[in-house]
Amino acid sequence: MKISTKLFNQQQVSRFGKLNEEIQSLQNKISTGKNIVQASDDPIGAVNLSGLQQVKERFSQYSRNADNAINRLTIADTALQSVTNLMVRAKELAIQAANDTFGAQDREALALELEEMKNEMFSVANSTDSSGAFIFGGYHTNTQPFEKDNDSNIVYKGDRGTNAVAVSETRTIGTTLDGGSVFMAVKSGNSVAPMFTILEDVINSIRTASESVVEASAVGKATLQINNENPGNYTFNLSDSSTSVDISVDLPSSDLSGLVTAINASGLNITATLSGSTITLVDDNNGPITIKDLQIEGIDKAEKIPKSYLTFDAVDGAGTSLGHPQTLYDKNQTIQNRLDDIKSVQEHIANQKAIIGARTNSLERQKELLAQRNIQVSEDMSEISDADLAALVTKLQGQITGLQASQQAFVKISNLSLFQYLR
Repeated sequence: MKISTKLFNQQQVSRFGKLNEEIQSLQNKISTGKNIVQASDDPIGAVNLSGLQQVKERFSQYSRNADNAINRLTIADTALQSVTNLMVRAKELAIQAANDTFGAQDREALALELEEMKNEMFSVANSTDSSGAFIFGGYHTNTQPFEKDNDSNIVYKGDRGTNAVAVSETRTIGTTLDGGSVFMAVKSGNSVAPMFTILEDVINSIRTASESVVEASAVGKATLQINNENPGNYTFNLSDSSTSVDISVDLPSSDLSGLVTAINASGLNITATLSGSTITLVDDNNGPITIKDLQIEGIDKAEKIPKSYLTFDAVDGAGTSLGHPQTLYDKNQTIQNRLDDIKSVQEHIANQKAIIGARTNSLERQKELLAQRNIQVSEDMSEISDADLAALVTKLQGQITGLQASQQAFVKISNLSLFQYLR
């Protein structure tokens, strides 16, 4: 087959173009350090690289989710630490208020400080993160979770949902605590009460402490009257010089005859007689008479103004009062009982903080795992895409040398013609 000079020239120019393309491709790989600059360089490797890149991006998103979760949990932990500090101060004030040397004015000052602390707790319960989302609102992150009703009672408007984020292909971790569980469900004794109510009870107990005694006592003889605005069961501890007995009786009305019967049947050296609405107690040995631990059915918290109580008055043989009458409120009204409630709040907050701590530690460990997995994926991507620079430079040099040799051969061959020979 004969090849014309024109066709030969076209073939050589095309060959030079391909060589230049190969040289340019090698130069791109060397400059980028990547073995796959475009998909055509290695179609299978490009597909694998794309899949690994998606995995790496997913790991990065999981890591960002973990960071955001840690930030929200840190805000929640800080808020709960503020509540812990408030309850420490509340306990200090309650202990001070229990001191008999404190008068009504002193206790009112303590109550006012506690009211301000209650407002501070209300603000803490409505904490938000950096984006303005409420931390303790459950799923309702854009609605203020705690509000005051017309009676200034604090109510919860959120739900019991817990926001969560994905931190791996199969795992999600909560980023919030719902306010209903944190602030409105403190277990105290046999009941569950809102934290704000417990603090309000402390305030009421302090304000009424000057009006009452924890334990009423007399020597030899005393009178007992009952203000009964909560008809139901009344229980209290009554003791003489040697024996202590719990008296429990139903008082559905102002009739106190059942109480007199219960006292006389108690086995104490105390005789009870009823005259009108007054019970007279006489110790047969002229010893001490003590009454304490009053519990009235239906009263489960400290009242702002107690309506049911006992009035105990030491009297002489003629029935004349020997001092000021002693008022005994339900034990839920006493400051001493509030100290137990404060302890319950502190334990409850400690448990909530433990949940936050456990989640935060888990997130930190998950971040470390994600970082390790990300490194492994990066190594796999490197094996596919990273170029062997030494091999590429050697190949480039060979291609350049080949191109130069081809060009020189083309020039010489191009000069070989019949006209050159005839000349």
